[in-house]
Amino acid sequence: MAVVNFRNASVVYNSVDISVKVRNLRINLSAEDLDGTAMGATSRTHVPGLRDDRIELTVFQDYAVGVLDSVFAAQLGVAAGVACVIKPDSGTVTTSNPSYTLTNAVLLDYSAMDGEVGTLQLITIVLVPAAGSPGIVRGT
Repeated sequence: MAVVNFRNASVVYNSVDISVKVRNLRINLSAEDLDGTAMGATSRTHVPGLRDDRIELTVFQDYAVGVLDSVFAAQLGVAAGVACVIKPDSGTVTTSNPSYTLTNAVLLDYSAMDGEVGTLQLITIVLVPAAGSPGIVRGT
């Protein structure tokens, strides 16, 4: 079984490569769990419902033009969303280095400042699919 040394992920948001600012990332692919249990059943029946994908990033804040703050602050609340592409490694997309693309990523949560005296500012960014978007798509 292959083990991934997770240290060179690629994160591109709205055509801006923010990889060198990312401390932690999570891609959550999920669907709602609908209860389809009817009378006479001896156990619950689980039916997949609507997709509820999301991308969560923890990044080192940067206020330089075109880096983090100016890129994300401009997108907060924009319903159309922008593309976000993430890969486990910055190399070419292959079966062993898939891409995860959210073509219409809506910025749901952006902490512009978060920190204590004497620490680096780590902020949280949460992205979700825009209305009508297929969600996060895996490519190889």
